[in-house]
Amino acid sequence: MREFKAALFDLDGTLVDNYAAIHKCLEISFKKFGVEAPSFGDVYKAVGGSILITIQKLLPEQKQSLADCIGSHYLKIFPDYLFYGLEPMPYARDILKALRARGFKLACFTNKQQDGAETILKSLDMAGDLDAVIGTTLKSARKPSKEFSQAALDRLCVSADECVGVGDSKYDYMAAEAVGMPSAIVATGADSRPWLAENCPNSLGVFENLKDLSAAVFDIAL
Repeated sequence: MREFKAALFDLDGTLVDNYAAIHKCLEISFKKFGVEAPSFGDVYKAVGGSILITIQKLLPEQKQSLADCIGSHYLKIFPDYLFYGLEPMPYARDILKALRARGFKLACFTNKQQDGAETILKSLDMAGDLDAVIGTTLKSARKPSKEFSQAALDRLCVSADECVGVGDSKYDYMAAEAVGMPSAIVATGADSRPWLAENCPNSLGVFENLKDLSAAVFDIAL
């Protein structure tokens, strides 16, 4: 079993379930600009690449020009709905506390907007176990760019082979691959375990939940 010194955890679908708030704000923002609101199921499947990419996925081709306006409005109203349906993912607090007890450097590494990510993690009592929260703005660098992944490693002062990226999507896998960092994937987001296994072939594994991942990757029983 490889020994790591650090871990980068994705947020939505990995550490927290914030899908209800995301859907609510997209529903409001789409309607504001005269576009039919997406269903919860469509939003759930589209989340992962950043809110702007999510909006672009959900908009019909003839409405793509509205993506920036909808995205800006979404970010404006999101703080008002931040805690709507918010829940920690199973074993999220447990794995952070267990890794912190072992001396790991830890960060939340997310395409979510920076201020929203920080507020969510504080409200769920996870921020105290993290060395950093690394988020985005509407058009800043984001997963899976090499620039964003390297910035996260630099923030923790670790090399790629000392760190493992933990997430629930191909974006998380690709972000790790971009800098040669090992990854471990949980099937707790929108994508199925078989699909993730096929599309994340070099990962350390695709696991049902953070408990199984913790045992296999870190040798920690939760």
